[in-house]
Amino acid sequence: MISFHDIEVAYEVVKRVVHKTPLLSSHQFNRHSGNEVLLKAENLQRIGAFKIRGAYNKIYSLTPEERKCGIVAHSSGNHAQGVALAAKLLGVQATVVMPKSSPPNKVAGAKTYGAEVVFCEDSSDDRERVARQMQEQRKYVLVPPFDDDKIIAGQGTATIEIAQDTRELDYIFVPIGGGGLIGGTALAAKQLFPAVNVIGVETVAANDCYQSFRKREIVRISPPKTIADGMRTQAVGKRNFEIILKHVDDVITVTDEQVIEMMRFFLERMKIVVEPTGAVAPAAVYHNVLGLSGKKICAIISGGNVDLTLLKTWL
Repeated sequence: MISFHDIEVAYEVVKRVVHKTPLLSSHQFNRHSGNEVLLKAENLQRIGAFKIRGAYNKIYSLTPEERKCGIVAHSSGNHAQGVALAAKLLGVQATVVMPKSSPPNKVAGAKTYGAEVVFCEDSSDDRERVARQMQEQRKYVLVPPFDDDKIIAGQGTATIEIAQDTRELDYIFVPIGGGGLIGGTALAAKQLFPAVNVIGVETVAANDCYQSFRKREIVRISPPKTIADGMRTQAVGKRNFEIILKHVDDVITVTDEQVIEMMRFFLERMKIVVEPTGAVAPAAVYHNVLGLSGKKICAIISGGNVDLTLLKTWL
């Protein structure tokens, strides 16, 4: 298992290229939830999501020989964009495997940053298969979306920034897809805020980690039908789950309807655009799923890359 030191090292690597995103707050959000809430705005990050952190840390760690081979990644969207930009910044050829159902804006983003996009079927199984196949055929280096120490350490750097801006936290709420963000966040949070409770959040349809956490073993589900495309993974990663079992205090769920209400609040009241996955953790706080009162809470807004046509439909 990686350590907090690995996250500190990763921060020294990524801080030269990532934005230090702000902690936002809203009096109306606080009144509605009954708590003092800070929102880590990774929707304002480069590529519009936290994924640039882990992608850059991983690609930076490659040897000169590995960089010459080029890289391949698989993703529903934000990891693809993070890999594409990180590879461009480091002068590495990148190919990303994306499901046919990926949001068009995320596909366009990956292409804009210079990556070759290869499409596959919608399941996470298929995109992993295609990426592995390309790795073997073209001798690429694989950059996984979450089950990798360098990726996890990179994602944890957002929590170092949170600690730079606030001294105390009772709770931190984190969305769970494959587990990279919550893995890095939990490791860093337990070091920086020793009394903090780390809460993972999924949508009801994409509740593989919710089930896994309760059974204490990884549960794999069918491709979930949820508007949160970053949560359409079918199971959390092995490394990630080990960290979750050791450092995460609970995993809870919200509905797609609650996520949409949260997105609407962000647009109307806070004037920020947040994608469905990015609204999942804040939605759990806003709707006070745990029934908390008077607590100091941070919720991570993981991204803002929402397709505007879909957003119009949802709202």
